[in-house]
Amino acid sequence: MDRILILAQLLLAGFSILGIVAGRPDLLERHLATLAVAFAGTLAAALVPPAAWIRNARWLYAVGLAALILVLFIGVGPESSQKARRWIQLGGFTLQPSEFMKIALVAYLASFFSRRGTDYPISGPVFAIGLAAGLVAVETDIGTALFLLFLAAFILIVIGVPFRRLIAISLLVTLLVASIHGLIIHELQHITLRVDAWRVLNLDPNLIHTFDPEYAKKVEGALYQPERARLYLRSAGLLGHGPSAEPPAGLPARHNDMIFAVITYATGWLGAGMLLVTYGLIFARGLQIATRSTGALSMLALGLTGYLTGQALMNIVVTMAIVPVTGISLPMVSAGGSGLLAAGLAFGILHATARHAGLLEEVAT
Repeated sequence: MDRILILAQLLLAGFSILGIVAGRPDLLERHLATLAVAFAGTLAAALVPPAAWIRNARWLYAVGLAALILVLFIGVGPESSQKARRWIQLGGFTLQPSEFMKIALVAYLASFFSRRGTDYPISGPVFAIGLAAGLVAVETDIGTALFLLFLAAFILIVIGVPFRRLIAISLLVTLLVASIHGLIIHELQHITLRVDAWRVLNLDPNLIHTFDPEYAKKVEGALYQPERARLYLRSAGLLGHGPSAEPPAGLPARHNDMIFAVITYATGWLGAGMLLVTYGLIFARGLQIATRSTGALSMLALGLTGYLTGQALMNIVVTMAIVPVTGISLPMVSAGGSGLLAAGLAFGILHATARHAGLLEEVAT
């Protein structure tokens, strides 16, 4: 196991436990069990040769795609929405296929461009990126759909896909996603509400008076979560109030999407800074692994690093209300079985890639 990565992973787990204790102590026992499963996933993935993920990338993507389709027919959704379908019920557990599609898409793109080169016709990547993001959008999980697009763009730009190819891929993926999105646009009014709430919060508070009175009430409801998250962040102070302190106000999703605000309130701006440094450590080590690797393994390490740290960045800027609410979790920190397990697997693959690159021996000496 890579010492730097395992240290960062343990730090994230510590922050995760602290956030659950401060935000939802009633979930602590279950959360500890989920963390144990995630670390078991890390160990299992670390034992698999990283090249195996590349060899089986198309199968991984196909299975992920089938799961995304299956969830539309037999899936369940949050209690707040009767139409959203995001999880597959497996006995007492639920599985969210979109979380694992992040890993499958990274492996697919790494496999494709390592075999075909960066200046190859674009039909494969367009289909893979657009169909995956489009199906997740049909689940009405727009935050994850957008993240899949950002993750793919990050990989394509960093590996050096020619500019003309990037433009073509962007246009065709946008067309594919928009075509699927057009089938469900009437079900995505909550996205407009979140955007308008963000505009009222950050740009012009008087904007709410220009809305229809009935719609203005809905916008006020959408303002509740980001306003409370900002209150947590502002009230934290340098050293925080401790995990047992009474919170300043109720905060929806404080154990998953908004756990960064809870951690900040408990540990202060200093603790929040340490959490950011931990993700920075993962980013730096991931880039080092990618640099020391070659071909598909380098792309795989790069993509997984982008997944773990890019999603963390998106979650944090959402919590700070810099961008509208997207409903995306903080990797290896937020509560949630599928998200924690997917992050654990991503760490495991990075551990295996570091071993293949000879970095473990280097650290040991």
